[in-house]
Amino acid sequence: MGDLTKNFSRSEFACKCGCGKNNLDRRVVEACQTIRDAMGQPISVNSGVRCEKNNAAAGGAANSYHIQGLAADLSCKSGALGLYLCILNLCDKGKLPDVHYVIWYQKKNFVHIDLGKIRNNRFAVK
Repeated sequence: MGDLTKNFSRSEFACKCGCGKNNLDRRVVEACQTIRDAMGQPISVNSGVRCEKNNAAAGGAANSYHIQGLAADLSCKSGALGLYLCILNLCDKGKLPDVHYVIWYQKKNFVHIDLGKIRNNRFAVK
């Protein structure tokens, strides 16, 4: 049971360094809940909100949407490919209107979503 949605808690999205930063935009967790419901299985938040120091340590961009509370890196037991395809399907159906960028990191086995600016290429694979 979560304190933000039925499956997600604020602590899952807080900066992993323990600094307490947690300026999460509510739409991120709502998108994650929609994805989890569609997947029918637990989704892990590898990285949500990051402070500037933790973002640099993670190799994030200086203006990362993680710092702004607008991004999450997600994984699940069935693998990132299935997660990525599920997110694409939800986006195609208009069920994730605030998610503007989705990238599947194949080698690291996770999917990044963010609510940042709209890009020409909404979906990517690295």
